[in-house]
Amino acid sequence: MNTMACRAVAQAGLVAGTASLDHEQAWPLLLVAGWLTTATDLMLEAALLDSFG
Repeated sequence: MNTMACRAVAQAGLVAGTASLDHEQAWPLLLVAGWLTTATDLMLEAALLDSFG
C-alpha cells in the first residue's frame, strides 16, 4: 500500500510540474487533486487494515 501511495504522490508531483508549464488549461490541476486523494485513500486503508490485523 505504501508503495502505491508513494507512486500516487510522485504522479501528482509530475502532473503538477507539467501543469505549471501549461497556463491555458486547468484540468491538469484536477489530476493532481485526484492523485493526492488516491494516495490519502491508500494510506487510510492501510492504517485500517493494520488496526484490525
